[in-house]
Amino acid sequence: MRIVFLCDQYPPVVWDGAGTYTHAAAHALAGLGHDVHVVACEGRRWEETVDGGVSVHRRPALTIPVTKLLGPFRRAVIGAHNPRDSLSVRASLAVSYAFWMRLLDLRPDVVETQDGETRGLSIALRHSVPLVIYLHTPTMLDVRLRGPLSLRGRIADRIDRLSADRADVLTSPSQLLVDTLRQFGWLMGKTPEIIPPPAPPGPWTEVASAASTEPVVLAAGRVEWRKGGDVLVEALSRFGEAGDVEAVFAGSSAGRMDGRPFGEWLAGRADALGVRCRFVGPVPRDAMADLYARSRVVVISSRFENFSTVAVEAMASGRPVVCSAAGGVASLVERSGAGTVVPTGDPAALAAALAPFLSSPEKAAEVGERGRTAVRRELDPEVVARRREAAYTKAIAHHHRTRSESTRRRSRVAPWTSWVKQARS
Repeated sequence: MRIVFLCDQYPPVVWDGAGTYTHAAAHALAGLGHDVHVVACEGRRWEETVDGGVSVHRRPALTIPVTKLLGPFRRAVIGAHNPRDSLSVRASLAVSYAFWMRLLDLRPDVVETQDGETRGLSIALRHSVPLVIYLHTPTMLDVRLRGPLSLRGRIADRIDRLSADRADVLTSPSQLLVDTLRQFGWLMGKTPEIIPPPAPPGPWTEVASAASTEPVVLAAGRVEWRKGGDVLVEALSRFGEAGDVEAVFAGSSAGRMDGRPFGEWLAGRADALGVRCRFVGPVPRDAMADLYARSRVVVISSRFENFSTVAVEAMASGRPVVCSAAGGVASLVERSGAGTVVPTGDPAALAAALAPFLSSPEKAAEVGERGRTAVRRELDPEVVARRREAAYTKAIAHHHRTRSESTRRRSRVAPWTSWVKQARS
């Protein structure tokens, strides 16, 4: 079948959760013989490439100059949490993908995109092609976790829900995300299929065991409130005079705390508590293996995390993972014995879970090897691709059934419409 992914974060532009997942899924499906395309609308790039059997169509994002036209009223469109609640960004994405999909004329059997924002909005509204939505993390969920949404936020969230409400099939990497979204009014009448993301081999699979590592704790990903870096810093402060323990934060700062960029605030907090921290900023994906190699344990202390790519890469690197219960990867870590799951936002529990690994590299190596085995067994790309293939087949069948029912309804109404017209004439 011809499968088209819509993803402006497709690597190497961004190696984040959505981009990494799309890259891995597209390559795995191409490996099964499918004709796989990615449409990526970002920046000003116009480029046609073939990446491991995947046809990548990069096109410029079509900017909607709504804010310039509104002048002093621009704040109402941009939103307080720009760009998360920006209506102009959503308009730009909807128009960009609808425009380029029409011009490219790819004629897909099925289209897949992520939840949140509006890449697939035109397809969802017209129901023109079978649509699969991959529930990653809706854009407004981060804001919702910190408190009630503003009116702009509620409008943005409702727009985001339109695609999910009208999709033929929804998939999610974790039950945790499904349960969380239901609390906020999403997925009414929908039962997403739980399909984990594929974990293709990478340079981290060649990383040596943790047996000869120093007591270094790695936290990779955006340095923001949701990721719980403050919880990790509080936990490490409980090690007292154990000055050899170091935390490494890899990722860009996002959001603010007490009027300062969150990364700057967190660095100040660590300094006040006497915790050794290094903030290395964004790290290219090909350099992540070196970070895993230099770390003894990887921490996912998030207040919410759908399914952490970092956790999977850490497990593939043979590193134990200590994660909060508010993470979709927690069930995999727990049942495989690849680390420890702790209560969310609990520094004392996090410190207690880290202690055995920081004090014993042999323990870290033993638990880390369980992680390698679990990733190979449960996240094999071909196995995951077969499950996604079945989801696409289901979406195509649902789409055709829905279109047929709609046609039958119109045919039943048509005679009455004709009669009314004749009576009026």
